[in-house]
Amino acid sequence: MSTVYRRSPAIEMAPLQEETILFDPQNNKFCLLNRTASFIWKQLAAPTSSDALGTRICESFSGVALENAVRDASGALEEMRSLNFVIEESLPGDKQ
Repeated sequence: MSTVYRRSPAIEMAPLQEETILFDPQNNKFCLLNRTASFIWKQLAAPTSSDALGTRICESFSGVALENAVRDASGALEEMRSLNFVIEESLPGDKQ
């Protein structure tokens, strides 16, 4: 089984230069995303795995090792998931 992540449809967002502000109206929570987390958020417009995000980070940011990018993407996804900004889904039989 593969795990993918996507944006929660309840979350509102506003770009702020290279950062992004997220707002969860149901829980009245704000979150300010730095440049890398904003990049991850943009990638979550479609369901995406942490491995795929790591690859995209390496392609978009210079000097980042894939292992570090995947680890950082996984950490950011877990934090966003814990705040209900992203939804985690399991896809049976899908290999990304």
